[in-house]
Amino acid sequence: MQLKDTVFYVTGGASGLGAATVRALHARGALVGLWDLDVAGGEALAKELDGSAAEGSRRIVVSEVDVCEEDDVVNAIAACDKQWPKSTVGGCVNCGGVGMAGKTINADGEPFNLDTFKKVVEINLVGTFNVSRLTAARIVRDLPKPIKKPDAKTPDRGIIVNTASAAAFEGQTGQVSYSASKGGVVGMGLPMARDLAWFGIRTMTLAPALFRTPMMERLPERAREVILRAAEFPVRFGEPEEFGHAVIACIENPMLNGSFIRLDGATRLGKL
Repeated sequence: MQLKDTVFYVTGGASGLGAATVRALHARGALVGLWDLDVAGGEALAKELDGSAAEGSRRIVVSEVDVCEEDDVVNAIAACDKQWPKSTVGGCVNCGGVGMAGKTINADGEPFNLDTFKKVVEINLVGTFNVSRLTAARIVRDLPKPIKKPDAKTPDRGIIVNTASAAAFEGQTGQVSYSASKGGVVGMGLPMARDLAWFGIRTMTLAPALFRTPMMERLPERAREVILRAAEFPVRFGEPEEFGHAVIACIENPMLNGSFIRLDGATRLGKL
């Protein structure tokens, strides 16, 4: 799939893996809808990358988006359409997410807060699906009608790249809500790819282990040391740029579809 002058939406684009993805796409000439609740952070990144470009020639449009809110996503898509009315939409990269630690019951026997569990699942899983479905609908909107079943000549029309986690497979102590949400992201990858195959749209899931992001910085030093001891090679945390590189690989290789890629240096997480 062509990257230059193609529109991609990136959730959580103001920091961490999302910001690295925005940088990678922008460097290859893509047009980026940077979606985040942190508008100030998003605008700072856009200013850094677009420099003094006039409004009509900007290659990043920042929108305040709660991924769980349909209207936010619809309005952000409209903002990109307004900025780049003649450009093709290539898909989205879902990097927005949260991690809230807590055991099923704590040392005093008190249960994990149910509202917190629901919130993590809502943002990480429901939010990812919300953006994915609306992005797919936007891609399909521009296709010639009627849309016929794909064959060997059908072009690569778009891709949804979702972010799971190594915790989807080896959830650590206190990650019950996070692991459940990310396991759901992995689980919906194949059926979503099958749903969208008729339209020539692909779906891929990236499952990183610990990367140098703001979320990682909040982990206790002991937890980071334990994770590093489980690393094989490289014996370090992932760099956000490496995640961005994996996103580009997913976009550019049409045979990557309906599956997941672990970005973990052969790390298998223990229970902490």
